[in-house]
Amino acid sequence: MDIEFTVQENRLWMLQCRTGKRTGKGAVKIAVDMVNEGLIDRRSAIKMVEPRHLDQLLHPQFESPSSYGDKVIATGLPASPGAAVGQIVFTADDAEAWHAQGKSVILYSP
Repeated sequence: MDIEFTVQENRLWMLQCRTGKRTGKGAVKIAVDMVNEGLIDRRSAIKMVEPRHLDQLLHPQFESPSSYGDKVIATGLPASPGAAVGQIVFTADDAEAWHAQGKSVILYSP
């Protein structure tokens, strides 16, 4: 659960509660762990994993940088659940030109 609360005059006030968001990988892990712990059966676990979670798992993803010994040089918010590799370009014209030359490109748009 994602819970927002405040304390006012020594009283706890619940402001908002909603189902917590999780990634596809997280949803599957939680469902499998709950089955392994005997909390739910397999049928219930399958119902917990939404189609969008499975869609996320089908996109290419990078392995953890620590598995290569590399240092993380930047972090950001994903625009999609997958991974991409290519030269960053800043205009659609450059992206088309570089793609025509057989190069992999990523169009960056601030």
